[in-house]
Amino acid sequence: FWVSAVLMLAFWPVSFILANQDSWIPFFVALTLLLIDWLLYLKKFKYHYFLYLLFPLIHPAFLFFPVISLIFIVISTEGKHEWRNLTLAIFTSLLIFVSLFSYKNFLAYSIFTPDPLAQDNLSKKISLIPNRNLARIYVNKTTIFQDKYKANFFKSFDLNNYYFASHPQESGDGQNLIKFPYLALIVFLIGLYYLPENKRKYWLVSIFITATTSIAFINNQDKFDLVLLLPVFLISFYGLKKLLETFGIYFWIFSAIFIPVSIIELMRIVIIK
Repeated sequence: FWVSAVLMLAFWPVSFILANQDSWIPFFVALTLLLIDWLLYLKKFKYHYFLYLLFPLIHPAFLFFPVISLIFIVISTEGKHEWRNLTLAIFTSLLIFVSLFSYKNFLAYSIFTPDPLAQDNLSKKISLIPNRNLARIYVNKTTIFQDKYKANFFKSFDLNNYYFASHPQESGDGQNLIKFPYLALIVFLIGLYYLPENKRKYWLVSIFITATTSIAFINNQDKFDLVLLLPVFLISFYGLKKLLETFGIYFWIFSAIFIPVSIIELMRIVIIK
C-alpha cells in the first residue's frame, strides 16, 4: 500500500525538479504551504485559511488564490459563528493590503498582458463578419481573455494533463511533465467515485476549485499548477485505500501490476530527464 502511495506521489516532484533545476523552489514553497494548510485542517485549526494570504507573497501570479478561497470561507460561515465574522473581516482587510503590493506584478504574468498575435487574430475574425459593428459585439477584446481563461481552466480538468503528459495534445509552451503514473488513473477514478463518503471532501473540493480557478488567470500556468499535486494525490490516495478495504484481491492484482510498471516508468524519467 505505502509503496504504491509513494510512487504516486513521487512522479510530479521528481520530473518537476529535473525539468526546472534553477527555478523550482518558489513552486515547492507554495505546495509546502498548501500541505501545512492540509495538516492544520486535519487538526481542526480554525484559522488555517490565513495561510492563503502568503500565496501572492510567494509569487504574485498566485494573487487570486486567496481571493477565490474567500468565497469558500464565506460559504462555510453560513452566518452561524460570530468569531468567524470578525476573522473574515480581518482576512479581507489583509487580503486587500497584500493585493496592493502584488497586483501590478500579477498583471505581468496574467492573461491580461498585451498579446499582439491575439489582437491580430481578433481583427481577422471581425473582418469576416459583414456587419462590423455587430461583429464587435460578439468578437471583441474581452473574447481574448475569455478564450485564454477557458483554455487554462479546462486544461486543469483534463486527465491527460496528469497521467499522459497531455498526449496527444502536448502544449508547445508547457513542459508536458509526466505528473502521475498512468495506472494511478484507476485509483484516482475510484477515489473520485467515493469522494462523497470522504470526510475531508470539503477541503479537497474547495482547494481544487480554488487552485484551478485562480491559476487559470495566469497566462502560462505551466509550473504554477504544481499546487494541484496535493488534492489530486489525496483523492488517489483515498481511492487506493478504498481499493484495499473494499475490493481485497483486486488491490493485490492492481499492486502487482502497478508497482513494477511505475518503477520502470519513474526510472525512465530520471534517466531520460
